[in-house]
Amino acid sequence: MALYRCNRCGHLSEPADDQIGTTTACPACGTDNQTYPTIAFLRTMLDRYFATRRELSEARAEIERLRLHAGETVTPSEPAPHAHTLPTDFDARNTDHFCSRVQVAPVLDWFRQAGVTADLDPRSLETSGHFDEVSASIGTRYQGLHEIVERIRQAQKQDYSFINIDLSKRTPEEVKTLNDFCQTLGESGFLSKYLRQEGDQVVRLSLQKAEAVRRFFDGGWLSWFSFMLGLRHLVSAGAEFSVARDVSLSWPKDEGHTLDLMFLVGQDTPLCVQCRTGEVIPYLDRITHVRDRLGVAPDHYLLCVSDLTEQQAEDLSRRHGLSVATPRTLKAWFERRVPTRSAA
Repeated sequence: MALYRCNRCGHLSEPADDQIGTTTACPACGTDNQTYPTIAFLRTMLDRYFATRRELSEARAEIERLRLHAGETVTPSEPAPHAHTLPTDFDARNTDHFCSRVQVAPVLDWFRQAGVTADLDPRSLETSGHFDEVSASIGTRYQGLHEIVERIRQAQKQDYSFINIDLSKRTPEEVKTLNDFCQTLGESGFLSKYLRQEGDQVVRLSLQKAEAVRRFFDGGWLSWFSFMLGLRHLVSAGAEFSVARDVSLSWPKDEGHTLDLMFLVGQDTPLCVQCRTGEVIPYLDRITHVRDRLGVAPDHYLLCVSDLTEQQAEDLSRRHGLSVATPRTLKAWFERRVPTRSAA
């Protein structure tokens, strides 16, 4: 889909897709402007918007810090910024609230006190875009979508530009599930193109080559799913928390470890989540090593695995002394750790 916007008078229109990349005169004022792909244009605008909001939030926090240092009193009408205070327009699906240094600081302090060097990119906590929506589709319907997610992952790994999905041997329900999911991928920019003619029994998917999309299908979707599920639960439970994702960890003579997700509830209760898709047994020793080095209680350090049944997850928990969940049981784990107010 194409979008034309005049930089001089603000005129907006939707020209034909074959006009993308061309420069034409504005029909309202005559100024030459380029026609852009709508998703790319919106992504650029959102990046600028959220970057400005982050700078504003950090500037306010810095001003408040300087005021307190100077001995000024904060009036009730001007509460001091707090890492856990959510803005009035907070929407978990579209926010950069958690990207600020103020929000991340308690998590980094916790690691520092544990004697661990932690490094992270706060921008990984921004939820604009469609990563959360697509990960929710996969996580809640993984049994029905596992095949196509794996097909895309393998094709991207081998640098294929497209794959074909045969629908002829599938039930109407399976066809609808796959068709709806492919449409979501196409509309969200996770595919270059999604082609299916009416009545055709083959779906053709043109794959995206963007590195972020590759990482998403190579297991990143489970980290996104866990992040958003935990985020929504803690917000609805009224908990005070800080959060970090994709944290690189190291300590003297030991480095190269990564923690997928950590919620710090209050100031001293960590909830850590490691996410694995595919084979998990070879990684168990490393996972328990990181958990023990951080000093996190076993029931507060979770391994979330996509390709296990609930029974297999329970068996793995008993055999290896781990907390193990699947996408279906992940929410229950968060609820046991942090009950909602009504259940407390």
